[in-house]
Amino acid sequence: MSNTATARYGNKALITFFTLVIILSLAAETCINMGGPQWLYLALMWIPASSAVIASAVTLKDRREKFTLKSFITGLGIRRCNISYILLAILIPLIYLLIPYMIYWKTHPDNFAYTGVALSLILKDCLPVLIIGIFPGILSAMGEEIGWRGYMLPALTERSGLKKALIITSLFWACWHLPLLAFGDYMAGAPVWYKLPAFILCIFPVGIIIGGLTYMSKSVWPAAFLHAAHNNYDQAVFGIITRGDDMMYYVSETGFLTIICAWVIAIIMIIKIKNTAAKEEKQI
Repeated sequence: MSNTATARYGNKALITFFTLVIILSLAAETCINMGGPQWLYLALMWIPASSAVIASAVTLKDRREKFTLKSFITGLGIRRCNISYILLAILIPLIYLLIPYMIYWKTHPDNFAYTGVALSLILKDCLPVLIIGIFPGILSAMGEEIGWRGYMLPALTERSGLKKALIITSLFWACWHLPLLAFGDYMAGAPVWYKLPAFILCIFPVGIIIGGLTYMSKSVWPAAFLHAAHNNYDQAVFGIITRGDDMMYYVSETGFLTIICAWVIAIIMIIKIKNTAAKEEKQI
C-alpha cells in the first residue's frame, strides 16, 4: 500500500472512474435491454476504458504532472510483455471451456453437432474460427480490460493490496454483467434465479485468472487476449455446435462444469501469484 505522497491514483480520480462506469453502463444496458441497436454492445464494452482515460486525466491534473502520451498509455497498462503470457492467455480459456463441453458432448451425444464425425473434419471446420476469431474480439475486449485490469486493478492494489484488489475487481466485473442477464437475453437458456449466482461463480475465478496474468506480465495485453479468446471459444465455436435445453446448467458461463474448471485454474493462479510476489519482495 502506498501513502498519499507517493500514490499514483488519487481518490478523486478513482471516484470519477467508478461513477462514470456505473452511470454510463447502466444507461447503455438499459437501452440494450429495451431493444437498442447492436452497436450499443461495443459502446458498452468501451465504457470502462473511456472512464479510465478520464480518471487518468483527473490524476494528471490533480498532481500537476506533465503530460506525455507514452506515460499516459503505459499508465493504463498498455505495455509490451513477454509473448509467453499471450500464449497462456489464449490457452487457459481453452482448457476451462473445452473440458466441460467435451464432458457434455460425451454424456449428451445427441446435443453435439459433430457426433459420429471424424476428428479431422471437426478440426477443419472449427480450428480456423477458434484461432482467427480471437483477433477481432480484442477490439471489444480491450475496451473492458483497460478499465478493469489496466486501471481499476492497480488503483485498488495501491490502496488495499493485491489480494483485495483481485477480489473486488473480479466481483465488480461479474456484477457489471448482471443487468443484461436479469433483464436482457444474455445467456438465455436458464432461469434468472439460477444464472445470476452461477454466472458470478464462473466469472469471478476467471477475473482472478485475468488479474493474475496482468499482475505477472505488468501489461493489459494478456487480459485482452484471454477475454477475447474466452468470448470467441464459448460464443462463436463451442456454443454454436452445441444444443440442448439443459446445456447452460453444464457448460458456458453458467454451467457447473465450467465453474469447477475455472476455480481449479484460479487456485493454481493464486499460488503462482503468491510465488511471484514473494520473489519480487526478495529482490527489493
